[in-house]
Amino acid sequence: MRPSLWFYPLVPLYWLGQKLHRGLHQSGILAVHHPRQPVIGIGNIQAGGSGKTPLAMHLIGLCQERGLSTAYVSRGYGRQGKSNLLVDMANLDPRIYGDEACMVASALPECTVIVANRRSDGIALAPKADIVFVDDAFQHWSLKPTLHIVTMPFNQRSSRQKLLPAGPLREGLSALCRADMLVITNCPLDGFDSKALALELKLSPSVALHCAQTLMDMPQPVGHEQPWQGQTALLVAGLGQSQSVLDQWKALLKSPHAATLALPDHASLSGRHWASITQAMKQSQAKAWVTSTKDLARLSEEQITRFPLYVIPLSMRFPQEVTDIFNQLEKLCAKKGQPLPLPS
Repeated sequence: MRPSLWFYPLVPLYWLGQKLHRGLHQSGILAVHHPRQPVIGIGNIQAGGSGKTPLAMHLIGLCQERGLSTAYVSRGYGRQGKSNLLVDMANLDPRIYGDEACMVASALPECTVIVANRRSDGIALAPKADIVFVDDAFQHWSLKPTLHIVTMPFNQRSSRQKLLPAGPLREGLSALCRADMLVITNCPLDGFDSKALALELKLSPSVALHCAQTLMDMPQPVGHEQPWQGQTALLVAGLGQSQSVLDQWKALLKSPHAATLALPDHASLSGRHWASITQAMKQSQAKAWVTSTKDLARLSEEQITRFPLYVIPLSMRFPQEVTDIFNQLEKLCAKKGQPLPLPS
């Protein structure tokens, strides 16, 4: 949706406020926390979905495969309250922890998942973790992580995008020079030229570039055992790029005319949003509904069993050898003076 022209005069104010906030930390007027263990900040320069959480989950999995104890720190967007909390696996309530924290904890039960408004407070709750991944840390100036990894969707890499509030950019492309690694997400499955991407983005040679592809599996049943058989279904997404994801699902299911419902990112699936889902189910005469694992984390048991529900699992794939991105991570941490404590 094209932003209102009224927002354009506000862009310089946003840029000035951001520069002032950053300067206060860089000058030492405001404190900057330097963690003792390796900390990987995963952020972006665009508001909205860019694949940060799937990337974090992928990297956490790689670290765990190599014997490292891991922690994940999130602000817990959309939760009630502001306390610093360790996520309780026995009570994965998105109202307490936020949907993304619940999703990560459910998928990676051996990872310590923490929600905290201040990332440094969250890191303090995981003193024994070999490596900590921190969500949305690229503009969090009060934290100095070991590495900054930035994610950027392949189809949103245009240099013609505007800064907030006139556009989706938190910072311009020049901010990528602060990153240690750039991961381009949702890259085409039929190939791409990483060197051309680096030139297009005017990327510094010091920034490691990786391209990731998003793989989608066929819908899996939730709360029942009826396998997916192509039945008429309502597709529901409450994500950062809901409409784009819904279009991908229609292509995956070979259902170009499937009924869809695009909800805001982190939308509560109770109240009026649940009413919208039930109404859309009736209007479309759908026999089932399909959603994402992130949206699933916000559903109650009653909602899960109200209509036959299916979830489309997502995974991230790097066309390079599977060890490439982990080896890069290991080398960069060692270069920064915080080597990963890999078991001998």
